[in-house]
Amino acid sequence: MLTAQWTRKLPLIQQTAPAKLAARLIHTFLDDFPDIDTEQYFVIDFCSGAGGPTPLIEKTVNEARARAGHQAIPFRLSDFHPNLDAWMPLATHSANLNFIPQPVDATDTLHAPPLVVSKTSSMPNSTGDHKSIHLYNLSFHHFADADAARIMASTLTTADGLAIIELQDRTLGMFLLMAGEFFLLFLLTIFWFPYSPLHLFSTYIIPVLPFVQAWDGLVSCLRTRTFEETLALAENALGEKAKLVSSENTGIGEKVTVAICGDWKFVGVRRLHTWPFGYMNAFLGQKRL
Repeated sequence: MLTAQWTRKLPLIQQTAPAKLAARLIHTFLDDFPDIDTEQYFVIDFCSGAGGPTPLIEKTVNEARARAGHQAIPFRLSDFHPNLDAWMPLATHSANLNFIPQPVDATDTLHAPPLVVSKTSSMPNSTGDHKSIHLYNLSFHHFADADAARIMASTLTTADGLAIIELQDRTLGMFLLMAGEFFLLFLLTIFWFPYSPLHLFSTYIIPVLPFVQAWDGLVSCLRTRTFEETLALAENALGEKAKLVSSENTGIGEKVTVAICGDWKFVGVRRLHTWPFGYMNAFLGQKRL
């Protein structure tokens, strides 16, 4: 159900599927790397689960790059518990989507597989000739503060870029939208999963699925960090305070914030994905050359 909510567009209240909105943002983010077309970059998706929105994001990003005459960027799925049964079929649909078969612990840089670690890292397992960008799709909020701090320190040590994408925040409007998801699933399930007895049973006979989805959404809202809170994790990892460069309102409720901390530039992006209260919140980090 979560993958469907990422990859399918709701009529009237969404202009595009959230995954495509995220893909456009990531495409712009990648283009901002000055050596993106001269160096070999990999986008490593952490906490991939069964794949989530990443296959559609990869497809959308690389189609846009192909239209612009640029080389494709390989994406790699990864997880602490690799779901190879789900990933292998996904990888057959794109030459630029593959996976890391061994477990990947985002908090453990010393034992990370070589593909995760950029050639610019000082870690001893930096053995490749590539650069890496670490991606977290709707997963960073799952981590407690201590683990999130370790992940941030790991990323800023081993990667050249970071993209954290969340579809929720701690606003009253988002709480109302998540509460309404209980009723929304009664409308959608029959159209999205008409041939799935499990989905139909757990929605219309014993409505476990709508309750779990709504509850999970509300808890996710509570756990989602603001740009400032995530930036504080980066400041602690880098050992210095960030300097706010700009903060601009780009639409109703939409905003772009830019900060510099050490060798890194961080950008916070807030964009509407579901009318009237659903905003995508992205935390983007780029190591400056």
